[in-house]
Amino acid sequence: MAHIKKMTDKPRRLPWRAQVKRKGHPTQVKMFQTRAQAERWAHEQEKNILEVGLPLTIKHLERHTVGDIVRRYLKEVTPHKGSVVSETSVLNAFLRREFCKKSLAYVKRQDAHAYIEARKTDVWRGKLITPRTIRRECNSIQHVFEVAKERWGFENLTNPFRGIEIKGSMHRRKRRLEDGELALLDEACKGCRAQNQYYAPLAIYLAIETAMRLQEIFSLKWADIDIEKRQIEIRKSKTDHASSYEGRTIVLSVNAGNYLMPLAVKLAKEGKFKWTNNVFPMNKNAFKQTWMDAVKRAGITNLTFHDLRREAGSRFDEAGLTKAEHDLMMGHANRDMAGLYIRSSLNSIRDKLDRYALKGHTLKEVHDQLAIEGVPAEVLVRVRAYALAFKRGLTPAQTEKSVELAVRNWKKANQPHNVMLALPSL
Repeated sequence: MAHIKKMTDKPRRLPWRAQVKRKGHPTQVKMFQTRAQAERWAHEQEKNILEVGLPLTIKHLERHTVGDIVRRYLKEVTPHKGSVVSETSVLNAFLRREFCKKSLAYVKRQDAHAYIEARKTDVWRGKLITPRTIRRECNSIQHVFEVAKERWGFENLTNPFRGIEIKGSMHRRKRRLEDGELALLDEACKGCRAQNQYYAPLAIYLAIETAMRLQEIFSLKWADIDIEKRQIEIRKSKTDHASSYEGRTIVLSVNAGNYLMPLAVKLAKEGKFKWTNNVFPMNKNAFKQTWMDAVKRAGITNLTFHDLRREAGSRFDEAGLTKAEHDLMMGHANRDMAGLYIRSSLNSIRDKLDRYALKGHTLKEVHDQLAIEGVPAEVLVRVRAYALAFKRGLTPAQTEKSVELAVRNWKKANQPHNVMLALPSL
């Protein structure tokens, strides 16, 4: 609540006193020459307290350190990001720097440059920290300052990291698979231990065919895969915090499906298939060692798992996907409102990827041609029946019974070219 009063105890150059009191906030007092000036200032302070909860004073900034806003950011913002683990590590390391002891009122651009120069001399695993790594760290730190300004009311706060240039940090990797490297990786995966002989190449093909991130791949559940519609529902993505909706739906490519379907059938026959289970029985950190071992056995150098995602993006371009379709599959943070409606175009994306993989034909066209040429339609009936059984969440015994029923219905109908008629109703 604001109180305006004219001080008459003695002659004053600024006789009008404005006082703003609010529970939970320090009392603010300021003197003015006219009543109108005092009222205007008091109104601005009250409005700001109501909107963002913090006053517009340098003195307020003096009472807070850089470390205060970093710790608040770690508590309120970072947990909602897909990069929570890496960003937590970066910001916790930043908190140990002298920089974070500085008052927010006196942080300068020079302080940011000093931090960057100090980081350039740091060593990790025997190597100097690269400019690209420092750039990523600065991106996280500068966002802390932006959030403090926009959400927490620190409107007078200077962001010393905003727009700062770091020489050598704009170099971008262009590495993608070279001729024969995928075959080498395939062969190297055969040397993996136990179940990794199957799961390692599955992760590789999912990355290449769908552009899913490592985190997204190892968070994937069988319930997220619609084999019938050939779609994958990604429940949580790294860039969800930058958009107004979570996750995205992408196309399950032919090659990715060829790896997933046999695994689902195998698990069902062994009684190990559960709709709510993760596709991968290990976490992403356990897989990283498997990946590095496979790359080493393959004799491939300078290849990271993230490079497979770049390979996928290049293939999407070669397949003729539009920018909106490309962004949807890649899960880029710059998705606009058009991304909300592109679900209706998933069939278009699927057909383009099919024609890229199947030499100009869609999977449906290939199936139709196979049936016409006399390839046993019973195989198609069984595959489709298995897919429907998984979609319905049937037990292994129910699955086998459902598949056999579909085959019997198909034989009874004696219509090998119309596979759809053989399927049991849902």
